[in-house]
Amino acid sequence: MFKVLKPYTVLLTIAILTTAILSACGMKEDKSVQAGASGIFIRVNQVGYSPGASKIGTVLSSTNLSGVRYDVFNSSNTSVLNGTISNASKGSWGDAGGANIPYSYALDFSSLNTVGSGYYIKINTYKSPAFNIDPAVYSSLADLSMKFFKVQRCGDTNPDGHLVCHVPGSNSSVDGKPDGASGTKDFTGGWHDASDYIKFMSTIGHVADVMLTTYVHHPEVFPEPGSINGVLTEAKVGLDFIRKMWDNTNQMLYMEVADGLDHDVDNDDLDSRSKTWPQNDNTIYGAARPVHPSPAGTGANLAGKAAAALALGAKIWGDPNGPSYNAALSSSYLTAAQQIYTWGKTRTGIAGDADEFYVDTDYKDDMAWAAAELYRATGTASYLTEAKAYSDSAGEWYNKSDTSLNWSRAYHWANYEIASLDPTYKNTAAGRINNHLNLKKNYANGQFWNTSSDPKWGTYEAMSNNAVEAMMYQELTGNTTYAALAQQQIDFMLGKNPWGVSMLNGAGTTWFKNPRHRVTTLNRMTNPNYQLRGSWSEGFETSAQYAVDQQDPLLAGQEDPAIVQFNDNRMIWHDNRRDYATNEVTISGNAAGMAMVAFMGGGAASSAPGVPTGLTATAAGSAQINVTWNTASGATGYDLEVDGAVVSSVASPYAHTGLSTGSTHTYKVRAKNSAGTSAWSAATSAATSSSASTDYATNGDAYVRDGTYATTNYGTASTIDLKGDPDAGYNRKGFVKFDLTGRSGTSVASALLKVYVNAASASTPVKVYGLAGNDSWIESGTGGITWNNQPSSTNAVLIGTLNVSAAGWYTIDASSYVNSQFGGDKKSDLQAAGREQQRRKHQLEQQRKHSQ
Repeated sequence: MFKVLKPYTVLLTIAILTTAILSACGMKEDKSVQAGASGIFIRVNQVGYSPGASKIGTVLSSTNLSGVRYDVFNSSNTSVLNGTISNASKGSWGDAGGANIPYSYALDFSSLNTVGSGYYIKINTYKSPAFNIDPAVYSSLADLSMKFFKVQRCGDTNPDGHLVCHVPGSNSSVDGKPDGASGTKDFTGGWHDASDYIKFMSTIGHVADVMLTTYVHHPEVFPEPGSINGVLTEAKVGLDFIRKMWDNTNQMLYMEVADGLDHDVDNDDLDSRSKTWPQNDNTIYGAARPVHPSPAGTGANLAGKAAAALALGAKIWGDPNGPSYNAALSSSYLTAAQQIYTWGKTRTGIAGDADEFYVDTDYKDDMAWAAAELYRATGTASYLTEAKAYSDSAGEWYNKSDTSLNWSRAYHWANYEIASLDPTYKNTAAGRINNHLNLKKNYANGQFWNTSSDPKWGTYEAMSNNAVEAMMYQELTGNTTYAALAQQQIDFMLGKNPWGVSMLNGAGTTWFKNPRHRVTTLNRMTNPNYQLRGSWSEGFETSAQYAVDQQDPLLAGQEDPAIVQFNDNRMIWHDNRRDYATNEVTISGNAAGMAMVAFMGGGAASSAPGVPTGLTATAAGSAQINVTWNTASGATGYDLEVDGAVVSSVASPYAHTGLSTGSTHTYKVRAKNSAGTSAWSAATSAATSSSASTDYATNGDAYVRDGTYATTNYGTASTIDLKGDPDAGYNRKGFVKFDLTGRSGTSVASALLKVYVNAASASTPVKVYGLAGNDSWIESGTGGITWNNQPSSTNAVLIGTLNVSAAGWYTIDASSYVNSQFGGDKKSDLQAAGREQQRRKHQLEQQRKHSQ
């Protein structure tokens, strides 16, 4: 917004009104989190629901809500469903965290099945986080989950978040030196297991199995599996490492690289070891990290995991019509798979690791899975026979309600695969799966939050796998008996939980952000806003179990008190980087979360998506045009035709850069998913400006907050935090100054205000106003701007509206207002006020008119 403050002064003041923008750290401060223990807290799946799915939220309240009305609103703030809370309270919650909420209710809005985004529930003045309803609501989350594995990459594998590590020529110990060997061999590659840098065959083998089996059955959720960030590219990191861990000459399958020496000192910022980057990891082992072989007579469990993964790789890379065809690589995978499987038949003892971190209990499940995949890869009937024999020998394993699939229990993965390959085995496999799921269903129905696993280490991995197992049963039988069980698990992990936090970083509106993870901690030393995108948190414990498992003191001041207050003796969870009992991230837990969203999101794209609407191209200076479009239902990706050439897999907004001054460019867009692509949209064109532009960076920025913070100055904050709220203490406005003193002339051809938004969960209108006042405010220090001394907002004039839909740059044309105010000392002052808006950078672009 612009305002005239004194003679010959130009002021630009912006008011931004929005409801769905996230903070730079990924934690949205919505009312359901910030209101404190007194109030109403509505917990929903923050990502959303498929139209036909059960949709049940949980309401925590400090007052009795019996007979109180609730509404579900759409993104246009129209009530589309309403009712009265009539069910009895489920009881109190929050005795361990201090919330002590006395009332709780289940809120069933399953009848709402209209596809749309930006829905929210409202009770009195309290709102839930926004959520979507769409058949493909989870379809992008599998690829999101894959981002975590790239950070876990070891060796020269193009890792994210750190440099190449544990290879010759780096500053880290080399992988590695086999026990008893005089020299080193190449054991580089694979994934670091968790926060530490150890590599275990037990988890790497299992993770590769899950990745590839999930891809085989649900390729539709991986639109570009062979791309640089695709699932097959990631799985190959694991496969190539597994192949290195097999020594056919000496008939040895190695089980672990490094050991407990790495793990035992992984105390976050409590010791110097925790400050060691992977690329500088040379303080424990010296020149080479140890590589431990499977003990004599053992290894069938690891052999099964390894052989299954390599056999799957052989099948996928051997498909001439597949996305990653490589006949030579496929052949090498198959040879190693057959060798390892044969070796495993004679090594029926259980191998784990040097320190018993991963203690397996059986090998028959792993060998059954391996035999099934070897049958898939070769068609050799004897493998199928052996797969059934191993699976039948393993039999039932479901006798305890706290038993779930995980890295050590692959029984129903094997049953599912055998039944998928041999229809005559479906009844046997489905019967076993049903017996187990019936126990999980009964257990979940007795829990406050319908969670399906006992509160102990790795709860979310178990819950994810229970949801996967429910989908396996549904696919094999067509029976939806356990669909609600699966929905309960994914709902809990994506926000319908005591804390109102999504346990997948990057999904929903409020996600966990402080994992127990060494590389994340190290990155935050120089980049406080670093996020471990695609990571899944570990899972809650009871307070009694937590007291046993968690020995390190938690980091003070890291967690939001308004979130942690909802801890209860039945469920303890901390978003704290020192919490290894409930918040460490692991590759096996991430694989389970990835499989859950893939199996639950798979099959949604039964038809190609519709043509995207709202295609708009807007010049952003003399060398750039910004292209935007609306989301198409069911789409998993978009192609953009730029001046007749197709640019694949782009996202809105798209920045077309490096253009010539005064040049015109034409665009079309189409949507795609596994079922096909839509038709191209109608074309739209835009021209870059006809003269060079000048960027003006801010020379003062701050935000202010009302209520008890009305005298606090936030001028040194790294972002401008904006929010509007009916309750005092939650409103924030931002102010930004520009100095245009060096600008000559009396008018400009165009003036573009550019605003960077960190993230957005739904389309949100952003209004920009002009405001009269003075620009004498000070960013920080003595007399720094506060709510109480902020410039007046009298005489506001609307400049225009932005439709914010995702993270990125947004531009609004302020030319008319700039020209109406241009003159004098040419100082520009911006004010921003609205709902939960964060901006990292601002530019004012002004362009001189050419002489006519």
